[in-house]
Amino acid sequence: MSASDSDRDPAILSQLERTVRENMPPPRRGIVLPSFPHRADRLRGALETMGVWVTEIDGQGTLTYTSPLVERILGFTPDEYLTNRCVEFHPDDLHTVVESGQNLRATGQPVCNQTRMRHKNGHWVWIENTVIGWTDEHGAFNSLVYGRAISDIKDAQAHQRESETRYNVVSQMSCDLITEMDLAGRYTYVDQGAEAILGYSQDEILDLEPWALLHPDERETVLVQFEKQLVAPHAASRSVSNVHPIEARLRHKDGRWLWFEIRGVTYARADGETRYLAVNHDVSERVLTEQTRRELQESMQRAQKLESLGVLAGGIAHDFNNLLTPILGAAGLGLMELPDDSPLRTRLQMIQRAAKRAAALTNQMLAYVGQKSLRVELIDLTSIVEDMRDLVASSLSSKATVDLKLERDLPLVEGESAQLSQIVMNLISNASESLDNSQGQLTIRTGQATLTSHSNDVVYSNNMPLGECVFFEVLDNGCGMKRETLDRIFDPFYTTKHMGRGLGLSAVSGIVRGHSGGIEVESRPGEGTRFRVMFPVAAKKRDEVPRKEKPRRSFALSGTALLIDDDAAVLELSCEVLRNAGMQVLTACDGPEGVNQVRTASSKIDVVLLDRTMPGLSGAETLEAIVALRSDIDVILVSGYSEERLQEELGTYDLAGYLEKPFLPETLLDCVRKVLDSKRSRT
Repeated sequence: MSASDSDRDPAILSQLERTVRENMPPPRRGIVLPSFPHRADRLRGALETMGVWVTEIDGQGTLTYTSPLVERILGFTPDEYLTNRCVEFHPDDLHTVVESGQNLRATGQPVCNQTRMRHKNGHWVWIENTVIGWTDEHGAFNSLVYGRAISDIKDAQAHQRESETRYNVVSQMSCDLITEMDLAGRYTYVDQGAEAILGYSQDEILDLEPWALLHPDERETVLVQFEKQLVAPHAASRSVSNVHPIEARLRHKDGRWLWFEIRGVTYARADGETRYLAVNHDVSERVLTEQTRRELQESMQRAQKLESLGVLAGGIAHDFNNLLTPILGAAGLGLMELPDDSPLRTRLQMIQRAAKRAAALTNQMLAYVGQKSLRVELIDLTSIVEDMRDLVASSLSSKATVDLKLERDLPLVEGESAQLSQIVMNLISNASESLDNSQGQLTIRTGQATLTSHSNDVVYSNNMPLGECVFFEVLDNGCGMKRETLDRIFDPFYTTKHMGRGLGLSAVSGIVRGHSGGIEVESRPGEGTRFRVMFPVAAKKRDEVPRKEKPRRSFALSGTALLIDDDAAVLELSCEVLRNAGMQVLTACDGPEGVNQVRTASSKIDVVLLDRTMPGLSGAETLEAIVALRSDIDVILVSGYSEERLQEELGTYDLAGYLEKPFLPETLLDCVRKVLDSKRSRT
């Protein structure tokens, strides 16, 4: 300031001081103001210490004073600046300068603005100005401007805006959902992609309860990870980041659950609050692909298991049926020879029923692995249960009571009686074991119902047509099952028994599936279990079914039969049955011997009974050799496999008959009789 500064009007100085106090920031701590003897000098020292540049303009718009700070701000000396040729405002800010002057003259109140002024070096400097005005004794309007450089502040603001703009652009371009939540799990920020990804608007998500979008099954895992990250919030100076990805499901607005990979960090804000910032990447497609791949692998593993089981089942079926055939045959021969009132008949019948049950087990194993087709017939489900009454009683604990509620004259169902009997026995056996030799009750029920819709609680119900159905139901008040056990009871090889095979209920499900039925299961630990098996009603009515012809108890046959079988017991039984009926019998223990018998005694042989599975020369190869020797010979193929499967193996050759192992004597005789009768009718 000039020497006359101390002589300025005290009113102007007071107004300037007041304006400084109201608008300028206080000096930084530690700054010691210089000592000035006069009031104006003290004010000038304070302004310069605070970095304030003072300019005075008279009524003509001429600069009459500028403080030395102008050189530090704009690079001009006070003398250079007062020439008026140095004052240059940015063209975009001229309207702000004019408007501020107009407001000052109109109101007489101080005005503030921010403008850019040209530096001596040519660049623009942002200045924040406060302007006050007064009228002197001559009526001229004067103004006093004090300003401070704010380019650094403007640069910082510009950088911040640029950073925010860049973040918004990146956020909009990203396919991920970016969220922020507080320590309670409530969302405090969500980007604009929320609606496209989850269906919710930003406001809807911000209004949700804490953790409302998170799937209940993943909540505990996410909360544990969240608490771990709260212990060590992320800091830029950390050499190791605390970002830990985790996969969880979030609920879409339409109710779907989407899988996300969540990568988040906790950080401390400037206000001291801690926030969890996360990038949520939708990985539903990847998870679905992995799930499909796992299911395919599991399916392949199951197929491999079933293939291995099929090989095993074929071998077991052959050997087991060979063992059962003489048991059934010997019991059958005994029944044929005993009088009706013999007390031994009951024992032989029990042996026969047990052997038939064993045969049903073998047949079921073959059917389950796809090596045996269904032999469909019309069946009364109540009759199946009644026929197994004695076996049911023998399988139960002596302490258990059985309540039979069987409905009479039920509509018939289509199926194989041996397989349906297997369902009955498996379910009853399971129910009996659940009682654990304790005093309990078993209820066995048959009945009729109407299926109006497919339920998710009924296994394989989608294969079952809607409408009338017949059901078989087993209820027990035993130990019951947990949810995780219920979810796996039909899996192959799964069992809760210490020495279980793991095929019981799996076999049941296979039978039901093959019969287009459904299984409904209800169970609670400690309350017991209910199994209901449903089958669609057959199209034919009971009175439309032809009555079965009962096999004869004795036969009188003539002619010569050749028996080819590698099992001595089966060969011996078959030979005895046919000889007792009056036939001549030739035997062979393998394929080559059988072919040789045909070669040497071809004209004598009326019928050949050929075992399908033999070591060395197989049944099919033996048949081919026999037909090559004598094309018109009648061959009955004997096997544990289904007739349909065997016909596929043999190709175009037309068998004279088919006999399934194990067989009863009367079944063998009936099969041979039909072949011989057909042969006589041709001649």
